[in-house]
Amino acid sequence: MFAFFKRKRIQSEDARSSIPPSVAPLHSQSHSHVQRELVRVVLKDTLRQHGIPLSWLACEVFTISRSPGHDELHVQLRVMQWSEDLLHYAPALQQQLLLGLDRFDPSVDHSNYVISWRFAATCGFPLTAMPAPSFWAKSALPKESVEPVKSEEQRGKKQAPDLSKLEPSLFEDFSEPSNFAPTDISPLR
Repeated sequence: MFAFFKRKRIQSEDARSSIPPSVAPLHSQSHSHVQRELVRVVLKDTLRQHGIPLSWLACEVFTISRSPGHDELHVQLRVMQWSEDLLHYAPALQQQLLLGLDRFDPSVDHSNYVISWRFAATCGFPLTAMPAPSFWAKSALPKESVEPVKSEEQRGKKQAPDLSKLEPSLFEDFSEPSNFAPTDISPLR
């Protein structure tokens, strides 16, 4: 009597198994599209936040399949307008982009994203030839240390007080007996 229900279920299972593999991971494809758009939006927001003209950088996002079920996002920042200052702060900008992604979507680990830089042919880079080998030898000498740029998280953290400036009475010897009873270890219940 209930063979009607069984037949319908078998037919639906056959229909699901006949879906071509290119159509089956539709959820994964839409998730990658959302991630691409998120990167573009956060990049624009980061550029605005730091006063960098939006026309100076463009962004391309690629999904690379490393193994079945494991996709990797590759973010390529394309320099459209040359600015030596922009490239001087490129690592800091890259870090701010990742912090922005973490802020907008904390459920995804953005530290695994591959970020690369590419220069447009029309970006206006002034140098067209490589320098002599001796240039690199003098550049290899140690330079003055530059204080690293602090992230938003580091700026918000309070520094620990300098203990050497505290009163010496706080560092007195505690080897003398005290009026406190010793602590006994008891079994867990």
